[in-house]
Amino acid sequence: MKLKRFIISLFALSVTISFAACSSEQKKEDSPVVKAFGSGVACVEGDCLNGKGKIKFPTGEEYNGDFKNNKIEGAGVILWPSGAKYEGTFQENQKSGQGIYTYPNGDVYSGEFKDNKRNGKGEYKWKNGDVYSGQWKDGLMDGEGTYTWAEGVKYTGQWKEGKLNGKGSIIWPDKTRVDGIFENNRLVSEQ
Repeated sequence: MKLKRFIISLFALSVTISFAACSSEQKKEDSPVVKAFGSGVACVEGDCLNGKGKIKFPTGEEYNGDFKNNKIEGAGVILWPSGAKYEGTFQENQKSGQGIYTYPNGDVYSGEFKDNKRNGKGEYKWKNGDVYSGQWKDGLMDGEGTYTWAEGVKYTGQWKEGKLNGKGSIIWPDKTRVDGIFENNRLVSEQ
């Protein structure tokens, strides 16, 4: 039993480490979209007040899409010099609604956004083959979801603030299964 708990803790730690890397990358990439158009932002094509257009930010970002009342509003694409890309909907200069965010390292999130963060239902695919599909809140895995490691181990259950928290099940490739209650990425009781 101690060996199972140790292995579960290692897998849970890998979720935290993998996800921390992608969260810090997104914070850097979001900066120009959340700010109102200011000094150095140039409309280089189309109607950037009310219509379709293209703007460039002084930091190298480029947005191509819909505008309403001089704000990024509707469908569009934003590209960062790092290679990151967001394609989806915007509201009040922020990612909001359905979208696909591709990170410079090859990770991809596809799903719902609100207030520039992953919020609602979505799927995150890591470059290493790990996949999380489920609920998000404020950019973190939160609610019901399934995390599948590239090695074939799968956790299905509840999440809170990016950690295994609540009822859940871990299934290994050989079909060994552990059902239990998790707190802060640790199995606290088996069911």
